[in-house]
Amino acid sequence: MFKNSKIFIFLVRTGRIASGGLTERLFMKRNPGFLIHCWHAIGLAFWWLIFKGLNRVVVKGSENIPKKGEAGVMLLYNHISAIDPFLVGVTAYPFFSPIWWRAPAKEELFKFPIIRNIIASWGAFPVRRGKGDLKSIQKMVDLLQSSVVLIAPEGTRSTTGQLQRGKAGVGKIIYDARPQKVIPVRVRGVDQILPKGSILPKMGKTTEIVFGAPIDLSYAYTLSASIETSQKIVDKVMEAIGQL
Repeated sequence: MFKNSKIFIFLVRTGRIASGGLTERLFMKRNPGFLIHCWHAIGLAFWWLIFKGLNRVVVKGSENIPKKGEAGVMLLYNHISAIDPFLVGVTAYPFFSPIWWRAPAKEELFKFPIIRNIIASWGAFPVRRGKGDLKSIQKMVDLLQSSVVLIAPEGTRSTTGQLQRGKAGVGKIIYDARPQKVIPVRVRGVDQILPKGSILPKMGKTTEIVFGAPIDLSYAYTLSASIETSQKIVDKVMEAIGQL
């Protein structure tokens, strides 16, 4: 076990994990595996310290959090800080989850080997923002069949804290994938822990995260596939987030 852990750390540092099929075998298989579970536990402990040790988190709607091993679920959260998805993870992700929790990340982050492998080991995959990345959309549709997927429908961080209009591409993912559950999530105060431009997190702040009831989108699936339908779907999601 210790030997395997040393090999894993070496691969992360050197960028060799990201080469070809090894990435697929480690980070794209259905079950994360014991070594990745241990890696995730270390990361969750770190973010637990940031959010719950040095700061305070108020969690509401915990009954709507996906059950351990429940796949085909989308968690859609408003975006106000670079560490929003980690707040979702530390409050919802179960230790030793038998399935992956996935999240898209801007492709620029994947240019650096160490960063690429760290975020890939956490289930992230690259997307091109604002370019209609159909390949990434299809990837998310495919991943939803056996994973939980976290997405910020707004695409970019809100600088004011106010909700922005969601991207039609997210509506298309929902339309094509037909998730078992689409859960709206509202985060507040995360931008106080790590404001835009900051490197080190603040202490003594209070954040709030609210998990809403699954959204009924069955009516939308009867509509024809179009940009208008995709936008209607994501507008409904943003409306649900705004009500939390």
